[in-house]
Amino acid sequence: MPPTTPPKPDPLSRRAERTRRKLVAAARSVFEARGVLEARIVDIANEAGVAVGSFYTYFDSKEELLREVAGALFHELIPPLPPDVGADPRARIEAGNRAYVHAYQKNARILALVQHQTLSDPTLRAMYEEARATFIARVERSIRRLQRAGLTPNDVSAALSANILAGMVHEFCYFAFGLDQPKVRRPRRQAFHEEEAIVALTTLWIRALELGAAPKAPRRVPSARGARNPKTTPRSRS
Repeated sequence: MPPTTPPKPDPLSRRAERTRRKLVAAARSVFEARGVLEARIVDIANEAGVAVGSFYTYFDSKEELLREVAGALFHELIPPLPPDVGADPRARIEAGNRAYVHAYQKNARILALVQHQTLSDPTLRAMYEEARATFIARVERSIRRLQRAGLTPNDVSAALSANILAGMVHEFCYFAFGLDQPKVRRPRRQAFHEEEAIVALTTLWIRALELGAAPKAPRRVPSARGARNPKTTPRSRS
C-alpha cells in the first residue's frame, strides 16, 4: 500500500484560528484598559480589526472570551519546573515560587480582574478553583515526598500545609501586584521588588517546612519614593 499523504491544512481553518487569536489578544487588552464590566464587544472587535459580526462566529459573549483568556493565564501560572533545577528541595521551592511570582507580576492586571469576575461567573470560578487545586496538589505531592524522606516533620498534614503555603504565595501576589495598579487607591501603597519577594516567600516556605538554610537575600533595591542617592546624600556619622 503506498504511503498516504497527510492532508494539507485548510487555509480557511488557519485564517479562522488567526482571527480567534486576534480576538483573544484584543479582549485581554480591552479588559485591562476598561475592566470587564465596561468592556464592550464592539471595542474588542475594533481592537482586533474584525467586524462585530465576526465576533459571534467564535464566541457567544465577552464572558466566554474572558474564560478563554483566563484558561491561558492559569496554565502560565503553574508551568513545570525547569529540567535543570535538580533534586534539592530548597532549590525546587525557589524555582516554583520564582515561576509563579514572575508569571503573576507579568499578568497582574488581568489576573486580578479575572479573580474579581469569579464572584459572578460560576464557570470561571470553576476554572479558577481547578487551577488552584492543580497548584495545591503539586505542592502537596512535594511535601509528602519530603515527609517520606524524613526531611520535614509530618505533624501537620501535607494537604493542609500545601493549602496554607500555596495560599500565602497567591495572596501576596494578588495584593502586592494585582491591586497595585494606577487606578486603585490604596493607603500607604508599598511597592515590592520581584526578586526580594521571591526570596522572602521562599525563606518563609523553607522555615515552615523546617528544611534548613534559606536562600541568601539579594541586595535590597530601594524604592523610587524616598530612595537615597549615595553620590549626593552624605552618610550619617555615628
